[in-house]
Amino acid sequence: MWELAAVVVGGTVAGAAVWLVFLLGSYRARPDLCLVAGLAVAACWRLVRSTVPPPQLGPSTPDRTESVVDGFGELTSLEHRLSWGSVDADRFAERVRPLLVELARERLWSRHGVDPAARPEQASRIVGKSLWQLMTAPPVRRPTRAELARLVDDLERI
Repeated sequence: MWELAAVVVGGTVAGAAVWLVFLLGSYRARPDLCLVAGLAVAACWRLVRSTVPPPQLGPSTPDRTESVVDGFGELTSLEHRLSWGSVDADRFAERVRPLLVELARERLWSRHGVDPAARPEQASRIVGKSLWQLMTAPPVRRPTRAELARLVDDLERI
């Protein structure tokens, strides 16, 4: 709704400005045509702005998935998954483990520039034994709450 109002107001102002320029130049332009021209220019301007991507800030990185946790809503969801993952082994294997692995990979890449698939030795040194085991070996059992807390601490330390 805000964008439509901005287009209408901007188009009206642009049309009035065109009409005024013609009037000052001693040319009698039809005000309705000036208004339509202004609205058309404003609509085109808005369409072009909506199709051009915003500029990227900072250096570009290789094509990676976006950060898994990017807001408070997702942080709450993560907390909920972790609490259920410490109780239910299937839920841990299906939901929590892949999320922890993706977080570890993302942190390795963003903070150290290490791709675990390309440089596993360096990645294992950075993440530590327990987190590396979680990332590479299939889970034998669900971790206890204390083990899960240590895994999260290891993630934060990366």
